Amino acid sequence: MGNLLDLRVLHVRLASRALAAAVLLLAGAPPTVRAQPACVVLDTELQGAYEGGCAGGKAEGHGTAKGSATYTGEFHQGMKQGRGVKTWPWGDRYEGEFVEDYKEGWGVYTWGTRTLFAGDRYEGGFARDMRNGFGLYTWASGDSYAGPWKDDAVTGLASPMMIARFRATNAAMEGLAKPGTKVCHESSLGVGVSTASQGETQEVSMSARQVRVKITKIGRSLVVAGVPLAVGDVVWDDPLNWIPCN
Repeated sequence: MGNLLDLRVLHVRLASRALAAAVLLLAGAPPTVRAQPACVVLDTELQGAYEGGCAGGKAEGHGTAKGSATYTGEFHQGMKQGRGVKTWPWGDRYEGEFVEDYKEGWGVYTWGTRTLFAGDRYEGGFARDMRNGFGLYTWASGDSYAGPWKDDAVTGLASPMMIARFRATNAAMEGLAKPGTKVCHESSLGVGVSTASQGETQEVSMSARQVRVKITKIGRSLVVAGVPLAVGDVVWDDPLNWIPCN
């Protein structure tokens, strides 16, 4: 009976020591770090990751947000506000002012290599994401227009180059409007070297001033808006890049 009592006392002492050790261990452990809630960025193109200032659970102050696009600049209540730079994977880039997530104020927009407007550049006023006020548009060719804009449309006197291009585009679209028209595209491979590809027209868009072409033959290479194409691909392109085949 005495041995049994001694064992019970021993078990109680061991349990007490284990409990005391656990209490001491917990007391000396650093406090648990709670993960901060995600800082909200309202632009749906930027909702992958965010680093920067945060207030009330929303991006605030200077920060960088990444998603299908990337932005570095100022935020207010989760929206792009102030100066910043936004870029897209096809190469487009805007640097300038934002108000409540819109391009608003003065800014510079350049078109990337993977667009139909590769090399073009606009510097001037913006309102609600559209070109408004005075702006300078420079084509990759070096021609330019400087004057007033209203909701992305030129409202000033068109330059001779703009008039000539407008007429040439209209003429090209008329010649390519019939579906199935066989068209040719000549690509330069360097000084004095070129290669020809062929396609068939699918449709034209008068509003976008583009033609939709199905590729039927590739020369040595064919690149449209920075993207290499293959036989069977269908692409929208500038109608001035295609002419009816002889």
